[in-house]
Amino acid sequence: MNSLPVRPTRLIISIDAICRNVSRLKQLSGGKPVMAVVKANCYGLGAVPISRALSSKGLADHFGVATIYEGISLRKAGIREEILVLGPLADEEIPAALENGLMPCLYRLPNVDAVERAAGKLRAKGRVHIKIDSGMGRLGFRSEQVDGLIRKLSCCNNIVVEGVFSALASADHPDWDQTKRQAAVFMEIVARLEAAGVRPRLVHLANSAGLLFHPETRMGLVRPGLAMYGMVPARELDRDGLEPVLRYETRIEQIKILPPGSEVGYSATYVTDKEEKLALLPVGYADGLPRILSEKGGAVIIKGKKAPFRGRISMDLSVVSLEGIDAREGDAVTLLGRDGGEEITPWDWAEMAGTIPYEITCGLSARVPRIYELGGKCRREVPILG
Repeated sequence: MNSLPVRPTRLIISIDAICRNVSRLKQLSGGKPVMAVVKANCYGLGAVPISRALSSKGLADHFGVATIYEGISLRKAGIREEILVLGPLADEEIPAALENGLMPCLYRLPNVDAVERAAGKLRAKGRVHIKIDSGMGRLGFRSEQVDGLIRKLSCCNNIVVEGVFSALASADHPDWDQTKRQAAVFMEIVARLEAAGVRPRLVHLANSAGLLFHPETRMGLVRPGLAMYGMVPARELDRDGLEPVLRYETRIEQIKILPPGSEVGYSATYVTDKEEKLALLPVGYADGLPRILSEKGGAVIIKGKKAPFRGRISMDLSVVSLEGIDAREGDAVTLLGRDGGEEITPWDWAEMAGTIPYEITCGLSARVPRIYELGGKCRREVPILG
């Protein structure tokens, strides 16, 4: 596969920077164990190569995924650390999860029965974490449901509760009190579980925002996700030493000089008002380039200068202005990253697209080759196209 040529539109990911970020986060947590949240293919960056590096360097004590399929792919890649499935599992998925050494989360009473049955058939212990809804209104047991959970667990012979956790709703707003309220509810429920004899060895609450901005949430372990990849969950917050880890780039495929009155792109949303030099780029919304950028003043960087989009971004192609830029066909183009004194970040795209950087990186298409930098070497993954 590596013998194939690599598209000029490519995503370069520094695993070295990710490892430094995780080390920094571990330091900020006071040395707490780390559950690296690698769901959604490491937010679009590549779960297998990143998880292997974190495992080999001893930086992740556990891994968090969203689905059984993500967990099994890590097992097949040689990951031996504990893997928690943070998302919901259908009853029919639970036997396969246990067989592959994955830990389901219990978030409703039928889960308990499904794990008890599956573990009994396997003649093994079903190791689980309990998910608490401490005030976010999503998956998990609410306070009034905990007594029923305790009664149900007391009748089980095949379940071992390894952990209990909850999700924070607003930790990216350091001045909001919801996080403190959630932490108080969570710890009250943990105390009730422990008093009833359910004593998990891992109690965890801190996501990236909790770890960075709410010390009271750093409990038995911490669960960084976005922060590992050099981003903070709210743009105005301090990155506190975290490094950017990705560069998204392409090149100029063709240069055109159009006369005044020339229409550019679908629906002719842009018409030149003077002679204009334009660059055609082999990247479009099918590669994860948000179509709305061309309507919101988006740009790329060429030769250290911002080059604004002209006309609508299409599926496979886009056009930018070269006014004031001495560029040639084949020159490098930075879509995300730094060039000279200019930088474009996932937050820049997210603000123009009315979303968050999580959605931006998750949306970087699988057809874009990934190039991984680790230990001064590069390894590339060329996607298979059908």
